[in-house]
Amino acid sequence: MNIEENVHKVWPYLHSLPEPPFQEYKTSAFLAEVLRTAGYTVTEHVGSETGLVGVWDSGKAGPVVALRSDMDSLQFRRDDGTAVRIHACGHDAHMTMAITAAQVLAEQGIPCGKLKILFQPAEEIGKGALSLTEAGAIDDVQYLIGYHVMPKDLVRAGQIIPQINWTACTLMEAVVRGKAAHGSQPHLGIDAINAGAAIVGAVNALPVDPLLGGSVKTTRFLGGADSLNAICDEVHMGFDLRSTSNKEMLHLRQRVKDIIGTTAQVYGATADSHIVGTCPAAEADSSLLKVTEAAVREELGDKGIVPPVSVTIGEDFNFYKQERPDLKTASLGIGCDLEPKLHDPQMHFELDALPGAIRVLVNLIGKVLTERP
Repeated sequence: MNIEENVHKVWPYLHSLPEPPFQEYKTSAFLAEVLRTAGYTVTEHVGSETGLVGVWDSGKAGPVVALRSDMDSLQFRRDDGTAVRIHACGHDAHMTMAITAAQVLAEQGIPCGKLKILFQPAEEIGKGALSLTEAGAIDDVQYLIGYHVMPKDLVRAGQIIPQINWTACTLMEAVVRGKAAHGSQPHLGIDAINAGAAIVGAVNALPVDPLLGGSVKTTRFLGGADSLNAICDEVHMGFDLRSTSNKEMLHLRQRVKDIIGTTAQVYGATADSHIVGTCPAAEADSSLLKVTEAAVREELGDKGIVPPVSVTIGEDFNFYKQERPDLKTASLGIGCDLEPKLHDPQMHFELDALPGAIRVLVNLIGKVLTERP
């Protein structure tokens, strides 16, 4: 297979099919057909209507290695207010790399064991990895390889980060309820804005361990009626919590929940809070890191590898390890001169950087199957 030609054929088509989480129907159908044509045993509707797993069995004893790609896109608003979906997080590139690597490995064969290709829905809402896990897609997997295109300021085209240390992220919402009253008689009401403002101060002042890269901040504050002479009886709030430690994240969640509830009570109000979404922090496997570094050097040379990088971004790939602690995982950062940043509707990258990354993935899968790190 000519990898370069395949990339320039597949990526434009996938880029033209941006679909919502758990609704990647056309995308999943296309990928399933390509896998079947390449000779994979394909199972559709894994964990959802769009979850997809392809299996290549060598017929020889050995481990099971899986390569994972996400499929969903992001929604943005045009200047006129209409919604538009765009692959602004690189999932089109991820699918292109996974399906091309799958085709190459089918052509050349694998030395032993089994290869699984996982096409996962709903990464952007943090639920896709769990849907595949709960469906048993990784029950027999010993090694799982993930990757993500990364911004230019972290890694350049022709380079690969052998391990991305993703941060744990939790998004929370809260509703603070007071009691409405006329502005001339505030003593007859309970001002939810006052209670909410106090919660903002308390949450934002929550001390976090600086060595764990933690942060807690208020990201939404909505309240008040159309009348400016009315005491507000309800405020809607949002919070963003981050830490490089999964243990610390559990602690932060409880602290924020407690602060919201107790602070509201001080002002005579009540408050309910809940978690909207969460992603665990990465838990890298040192044995896989060495093998990954070797694969990068063999395909891209010494200049093609950069040290592992810690980022403040969440990735639901890390749910696989959290749910299956014995699983060995690697999460590579793909350099492709991506600008201006992820989740930007103007995001673009160098497509010609993908073939080198695909060769690294093919090399890495072969190494893992034979060396069993």
